[in-house]
Amino acid sequence: MAGKRRRGRPLGSDGANTREEILRVARQVFSELGYERTTFQEIATRVGVTRPAVNHYFRDKAALYSALFDSVRDSVMGASVNQATAQETLPGRLSAYLEAAVRIDSRDRSFARFIAASVLDGYRHEHLLGSTGEQVEQVRGFVRQALGAAVESGEIRDDIDIPAVTEMLIAVMWGIAWYAGFIGTHDQLEEVVEQFSRLIAGILW
Repeated sequence: MAGKRRRGRPLGSDGANTREEILRVARQVFSELGYERTTFQEIATRVGVTRPAVNHYFRDKAALYSALFDSVRDSVMGASVNQATAQETLPGRLSAYLEAAVRIDSRDRSFARFIAASVLDGYRHEHLLGSTGEQVEQVRGFVRQALGAAVESGEIRDDIDIPAVTEMLIAVMWGIAWYAGFIGTHDQLEEVVEQFSRLIAGILW
């Protein structure tokens, strides 16, 4: 029958839009409650659909959590790296990476909250560590590559300890993610990124 709904799909909804709304709300709920305390019922209530409707798109909590990591990789990590690699200097690459994330934050702050909170969940729950580690490795790989390119071009000293500086920058960037998700307003986040960009460009002090 034409137009027949699949079982569990909410009335009057568009499949793609409903799925994206479930993902957005799920990022919020997982960030607030953590992996263990988050339930499909809580997500369904906040979205305004039935619990079976959530199951229509995601078979279980693990599948939903995996989809959240995919959405972060595609919407945040990928966009940020693409923006950054177009720059020619180390400060330009690092600034562009963060600025791209800020633009995404202006549209949907749930990404920053999930990125920050999921790291804790990954270390609390062994079966989530793989996804969390992959997320961290994406950032680590980008920073390491940016530093290596800066050494090769003569932009920074060739005796720099790239692994140590990489970890320092990851710590700062994850701190900014926490600030973006749970502490500052979007306007404050823009100021933080601007000042950080000036710092790494060597013009703040």
